[in-house]
Amino acid sequence: MGMGCARWAPSRGVAKVAAFAGIIVVLSGNATLVGSPQPARRAAAPLIAVIPVAVDAVAPLTSTTTPPVSVEAARLARPLPAVTTDCNDALAYLAAHQAPGFVDSCGDGSALGHYGHACWNVAGMCPDGAKFIHIACPAPFVYMNEAHNSWTLIGQASGFDTYGQGSPAERAFCDPHR
Repeated sequence: MGMGCARWAPSRGVAKVAAFAGIIVVLSGNATLVGSPQPARRAAAPLIAVIPVAVDAVAPLTSTTTPPVSVEAARLARPLPAVTTDCNDALAYLAAHQAPGFVDSCGDGSALGHYGHACWNVAGMCPDGAKFIHIACPAPFVYMNEAHNSWTLIGQASGFDTYGQGSPAERAFCDPHR
């Protein structure tokens, strides 16, 4: 059993065992010493024994609790896809947020080589007062920009593409949809 190692076999009751830096302490009512150089013998009750053992024979104490993981650490450990929305999400957002009177479409290649395109009364593109929004890439920054752009086109807002140009990962996702 190794360097002076022994184990206690309880004959009645339950033995309590604790390990401290290479020593096992056993507290028991009646116990039989097994693995000792001496023949097995009955111990008197109550018994306290201190048994030196090899340090590597005792498993180290470990914590069963784990520290909480932050949301950001969890996200980095398992990154989300660059875009998790689709054309249904884009069209629903536009219906709820665009300026009145615009007609929407969503599909690859529908935005004149852009990710999205809003148009109102531009000769050769959207003549005769037509108002439309085409979404080629259904990323949130695209359809949110185009909804805002529709308000700018009718003079009720200012600036274009106020939701930015997307992250590098979003742009990489959108490029094939142009």
